Amino acid sequence: MAHSNPTALRRAVSNIYLLWVILAFPAVWLVFSAVVLRARLPYLEWTGVLSCWLLIAALAVTPLQLVFGALPWLRQRRRYLGVASFGYASLHLAVWLSNARPGAFLHSFVRPEVLPGWIAIAMMLPLALTSSNLAVRRLGPAWKSLQRWVYPMAILTLLHWLMTNKDWTMIIVYTGPLILLMIWRVWRRQRRAGG
Repeated sequence: MAHSNPTALRRAVSNIYLLWVILAFPAVWLVFSAVVLRARLPYLEWTGVLSCWLLIAALAVTPLQLVFGALPWLRQRRRYLGVASFGYASLHLAVWLSNARPGAFLHSFVRPEVLPGWIAIAMMLPLALTSSNLAVRRLGPAWKSLQRWVYPMAILTLLHWLMTNKDWTMIIVYTGPLILLMIWRVWRRQRRAGG
């Protein structure tokens, strides 16, 4: 009986259209607030946080399956979480560029706190562009190799976050799950190598 009544989360994730509505809603609201309402909100921070949390959600799928068993309905949608993370990272970049002083763009490439963010979003671009089913089929085994970029990209994202924020409490809240996921991945790899 429980299987015939899927949870709200499962229904939302399984329905691709509903999932994209949920993923896109914050972006639509932020753009509406900025363009129409002219509201002064922390757009740079919020877009960065949303991108980070969606990346964490995508990375968390495998650990969740180890804890709760196979979750094909979630695994099949993991790519969409990654694409949405790239979308919010792009918004984050657009907000920063729109508020940057003349010359800040070129100078940002030598700023140690900004450079990891540039590298991370550059690594996200090919991952987002190859997220379609057609790209997966055409790339074959190479697609899986490309997906491994997500782990160094996540570390760079974490570095960027740590180096551009002074509120360590919020840093721990936002990046704690990402740090735990990285530790878990290293532990799992060592366990496989030892076993």
